[in-house]
Amino acid sequence: MEDIKRISSLLLKLGKKNPKVSKDFITAWKKDTEKFYQKCTEIRKMNLTILSDSELATLHDNLLELALNKNTSSSTIDGFALGTDELLAEKIKKVYEKSSLKNSMKLTEVFSILTAPINLSFINEAEVSLLKKALRIKKNPAQKKKLLEQHQKKYFWIHNNYVTATILDAAYFAEEIHKIFNLRIDIEQEIHKIETTPQENQRKKKELLKKIILPEEVKLLITISEDFTSWQDERKKSTFWNAHDFTLILNEIGRRLGLASLELKYLSPREVSRAFKHKPSREILQERMKNSAWYWDLKGHDCVTRVEADNVKRTILGDTNLSDVDDFRGLTACLGKVSGIVKVVKSVTEIEKINPGDILVAVMTRPDYIPAMKKAAAIVTDEGGVTCHAAIVARELGIPCIIGTKIATQVLKDGMQVEVNANHGWVRIVGRK
Repeated sequence: MEDIKRISSLLLKLGKKNPKVSKDFITAWKKDTEKFYQKCTEIRKMNLTILSDSELATLHDNLLELALNKNTSSSTIDGFALGTDELLAEKIKKVYEKSSLKNSMKLTEVFSILTAPINLSFINEAEVSLLKKALRIKKNPAQKKKLLEQHQKKYFWIHNNYVTATILDAAYFAEEIHKIFNLRIDIEQEIHKIETTPQENQRKKKELLKKIILPEEVKLLITISEDFTSWQDERKKSTFWNAHDFTLILNEIGRRLGLASLELKYLSPREVSRAFKHKPSREILQERMKNSAWYWDLKGHDCVTRVEADNVKRTILGDTNLSDVDDFRGLTACLGKVSGIVKVVKSVTEIEKINPGDILVAVMTRPDYIPAMKKAAAIVTDEGGVTCHAAIVARELGIPCIIGTKIATQVLKDGMQVEVNANHGWVRIVGRK
């Protein structure tokens, strides 16, 4: 945490000298990311089966270098997001307490407006694209095949995550359009609503800033937060491309070695590079898949399993007993107050258990959680700040969201009845299973 605080402190120091520092960081990152995207596009056109083992390993290493470059240059996001959220909340609260707004608006409402995103997320862009395709198909059904192929080619990776890659076909998107038609919504109105939400957020922010005088440091924090929210979303998109193209390479390596690509994902990058010379043991990989922990220090890195993995996790997470906790707090990402049944989601394989009106609880959310998030009455997370995925999507959906609780997934269990009061930033258990 000390490193994170150091990064956020340095960023603020740089920002005071150069108010455009966040935009400069993003410009530099985009150069690295463009090279990465170009290599991904090349890989998708290649026949990997005709490459020699050496050529395939080199291709992996080349993509890895480009991926590391873009990831390293964007690591500033995490230092800012994790190191300044509480600081920003405290500074806004300090100004709010002395302002006339205290008589007409809740603090959580002020914070939510000031930190709302002002750019469309890539998930929104994909949704708008599909809605526009649906509108054109409705007017001219003969275009259906062509339009679906266009959308599929552009967004086949949209359900990827940090580990797995899924290639969505045209039939999947045809079914999604069928669902849109069944909802009988005003498609043009829905497109307008999504596309204008960032401008509406910006308008509300400008109106609020006329009513409250913020110190220059707070304005700087808000500006960087706006830039980094968009940057973090762009980085996540590149990560999904990352999952797809590395999986293509791992599929071919696995085919030659008689191993599944998922097994190979439990290797370090260095181990993948040497896989043809030092074939990985399936037994070791299966052990890692069951229970493992990676740790890095200045001397290098290692992977431990079984009891050693449990010890590492215990050392980091501790053995805190939270069984007597009935309520806890977090940071409000989107206002509202609801009650519902808890469903703790640990991975995308569990999103199906979310029913309409449930309270979705997770360590953090990812784009492949969105089908479940749309059903949820509220979202509560352990991690995340104002730039995180849960915060962005909750604001887009207009549902209560409390982030950064640290303990939600440890305290809450499936079936518990809870009250989520995002107006005041707390979650309370009102009924245990």
